[in-house]
Amino acid sequence: MKCLIVDDDPLICDLLEHFCSKIDEINSVTTTVSGFESINLINNSSFDLIFLDFNLPDITGRDILDLNPKSAVIMVTSNKDFALDSYNYPQIVDYLVKPINFPRFMKGFLKAKNFIASSQQEQANESPLFIKEGGKLVKISLDQVAYFKSEANYISIVFKNKKILTLMALKDLEPKLPDFFQRVHRSYIINLNMIDVIHNGAVEINKDHIPVSQRYTPELLKKIDLLN
Repeated sequence: MKCLIVDDDPLICDLLEHFCSKIDEINSVTTTVSGFESINLINNSSFDLIFLDFNLPDITGRDILDLNPKSAVIMVTSNKDFALDSYNYPQIVDYLVKPINFPRFMKGFLKAKNFIASSQQEQANESPLFIKEGGKLVKISLDQVAYFKSEANYISIVFKNKKILTLMALKDLEPKLPDFFQRVHRSYIINLNMIDVIHNGAVEINKDHIPVSQRYTPELLKKIDLLN
């Protein structure tokens, strides 16, 4: 997860960056004390979560929000009344009132994590994948796919009640998939939302037994924790 911290107080930036360092899911943190610089950063990069000071000297947090960043936003403010105004911006998941402590920060982060997971699910539903089946292109809804299985030069796309075979390699498919899919074996990519049971070294989806290689187990468990 990539985070951006925007606050004109360097001490608050340092504190939030320190809190972020305690969370495994956050692997990149950028900080700025300038509202104008934050606009350039938002326009030229992609952030999953923004910690945004409402009262910036050069431009207000509201001005930045009006640019409609797609990231989840946690407002950082000394003004408790901002909670009412925050309902006008659907990307705001929480607000932190200064001074900030870690338990309250963590509560906000968990809200952001759930927001990001839901947004990714919606994007997947809105962006179906077209695959070749014989001589035609077939649209599939990714949220309905249970798993992908490599079979020689083909991929089986397995749904709850059907299966489609397409000429493709898993390594070419994998970059096109949203985050709720995970490679668990050289021959399998699974939909994490479809898992029924996790065994030692395997998962079950629709009563199908799917092996999980040791090399993919840590990432699988990490993503399962992120979705919870």
